[in-house]
Amino acid sequence: MATTGIGSIQPVTEARAPETLDNAGFTASLELYISDIIGAITILAVLFFIVYSFLAAYEWVTAGSDSGKVEKAKNRFIWGTLGLILIVAAYAIIGLIGSLIGIPILNPGELFQNIIPGGGATVTPTIPSTGTPFL
Repeated sequence: MATTGIGSIQPVTEARAPETLDNAGFTASLELYISDIIGAITILAVLFFIVYSFLAAYEWVTAGSDSGKVEKAKNRFIWGTLGLILIVAAYAIIGLIGSLIGIPILNPGELFQNIIPGGGATVTPTIPSTGTPFL
C-alpha cells in the first residue's frame, strides 16, 4: 500500500502569534483579538435575532384569533428587527462618533501605538500659551 504525504497545515499568517512582542506585533495581535470579539458578538446577535423571530412567528401562528397574542408577536418582530438594525448600525455609529471627536476608535492599533511608551511618534510637550517646549 502506497502512502502519500499531504504535508503540514501552516497558518496563513502569524499575526495572532507574532515572533516578537514588540509594540507593532503586540498591537497588531491585540487588534485582531478585539476584531474577533466584535465579530463573535455580532454573530451571536444575529443568531439571537433569528431565534427571537422564529419564536415570534410561532406565537403569531398559534395565537389564533386572540388579538392580544397577535399584538405581542408583532411587537417581538418589531423589537427584534430594531435590535438587529442597531447591532449592524453600531459599527457605523461608533465610526461616526470617532471621526467627530477625532479619535480612531475603529482602528485600535493606532490608539495602542500612541498609548504604549515608545510606540507612537515622539511628541514634545509644549506650553499651550507660548508653544515653547515644556522640558
